[in-house]
Amino acid sequence: MGFDAILVLVVLAFILISLYFEIVGPGFTFVIAIAILGSFRVLTPHEILVGFANEQIVIIIMLLMLGDVFQRTSVLDIFFDRVFKKAKTPRNFVARLMFVAAPISAFVNNTPLVALLMPYVHNWGTKNKVQLSRLMMPLSFATILGGCATLIGTSTNLIVGGL
Repeated sequence: MGFDAILVLVVLAFILISLYFEIVGPGFTFVIAIAILGSFRVLTPHEILVGFANEQIVIIIMLLMLGDVFQRTSVLDIFFDRVFKKAKTPRNFVARLMFVAAPISAFVNNTPLVALLMPYVHNWGTKNKVQLSRLMMPLSFATILGGCATLIGTSTNLIVGGL
């Protein structure tokens, strides 16, 4: 086994350990890994830049930022408060949740959508003494279903569409 192969295995071990034990943040972990592989010329500068040049990655980042903007403003708070206020039973709440999450997920990336809806689901479940797993799993399934309906719904669809 050559030096390059050993270095790649060491870097992969570092990534796994760093992500598992949360030594540094995920973004910084991968930047360190790329820097190490680039400095030892396992990866060429061209190969490093090509990974960042995929336009689909930029779209995913923009959708995540859009979700963050929605979360920081009160526009969606008013909408979600109205939708979920009348839900009295877990079944009614899940039906409303799926009715809202699936169509939105078809046009917004599901990761930021789940991040947006999680506080509402958590608060409703805690307030009504419902196990959160009974609410979070339908949320996940609804966003996956909606995300599979269009090309822009999931990160995977975006990347595969770009290829």
